[in-house]
Amino acid sequence: MLNERRRAADLVAAEFLKAEAAADQAALLAASCMTTMIDQRSKAKLPVGTGLEALRLVSDAAGDLVRARHRLVEAHLALVEARDAIGLRTIGYGDQSECPEVEFTGAMAPAKLAVVA
Repeated sequence: MLNERRRAADLVAAEFLKAEAAADQAALLAASCMTTMIDQRSKAKLPVGTGLEALRLVSDAAGDLVRARHRLVEAHLALVEARDAIGLRTIGYGDQSECPEVEFTGAMAPAKLAVVA
């Protein structure tokens, strides 16, 4: 019984860590895309308003990706609780540290981010 639980937890952890890494990568790529869009518009000597709607949409998507990452952090904490509830001891699955101590308030209490030009 315990071996089945451990095997199940290991499979879930492996897939979950892939999802976390994918969320990080997607947010990173969206931010990089915004930087490239702004940089290339400037280098091409195009008017400042060129591609502004596309930039806004990519910016919105990047924010959505950060919010998705935030949800995965919440899910990570819930998985730790589930692991404890089924009697499994802690095994480090994180990138380099224990699970973060995170306090969430409101809908998600996102970090305050600012765009700096």
